[in-house]
Amino acid sequence: MLGATVSFPANHPRDRAFFTAFAATCWAGVLFGFFPSSSARIMGQADYVAPLILHIHAASYVGWLGLLTVQIGLIRTRRTNMHRKFGLIGLLLIPVMAYSGIAAELYSQRFYIGQGDGGLAFFILPLFYTVAFVLFAAAAVSFAHRDPATHKRLILLATTVIVGPAYARWWGEALRSAFGDDYWGMILNSFAGTNLILAAAIAYDIMTRGRPHRAYWIGVPLILLGELGCSWLYNSGWWPPIARQLIEIRLPLT
Repeated sequence: MLGATVSFPANHPRDRAFFTAFAATCWAGVLFGFFPSSSARIMGQADYVAPLILHIHAASYVGWLGLLTVQIGLIRTRRTNMHRKFGLIGLLLIPVMAYSGIAAELYSQRFYIGQGDGGLAFFILPLFYTVAFVLFAAAAVSFAHRDPATHKRLILLATTVIVGPAYARWWGEALRSAFGDDYWGMILNSFAGTNLILAAAIAYDIMTRGRPHRAYWIGVPLILLGELGCSWLYNSGWWPPIARQLIEIRLPLT
């Protein structure tokens, strides 16, 4: 279904610059989005002491961005064999990121519920991010050797999904104050960063190839449908009780 697009050029002279800019955009979101909470934790001012799973979560996500940066550099310098070998690290990171992301959020949610914080509706977001990331990352692995053009766009989709929360931390409060937190307001304050990156990726393909790659035709609508579903659940009255039941699940390292 996502096989090589007929007559879609796999490479373009500007690809190296575009994917380097993409990596820089991801790092900027993470640095600006998570710097306040990370610095507070380093200074001992966090709301709670970080469990081991939170350290694993942070290390694995930073590791993914670091690997992305290295892989882009290896392609730029035409070290394809090294690129393929380093790709095995990504294969190992996918399940670690999925598990640690959910487990760390379970721990955090239980802490804030104990403090009387009624943020149960938020739990739909890490579930969505994790499912979407695993879906696109696993698909990217399956296309790694047989279709590089599809592979790198699926990696872009997977990475964009997990960078979205960083941008939501960076811009989210200001957007929430301006547009509220109802159905459309929640989509804007939670997914603006994700959707801007996706729009830039599609625009780049149109500029250099005349049309978006098939991976975007399929992947981007799936992401947008997921966002609409998240906002619907987030603003529903029946999701929080279900979220409470899920949050009570005890996983190892939580």
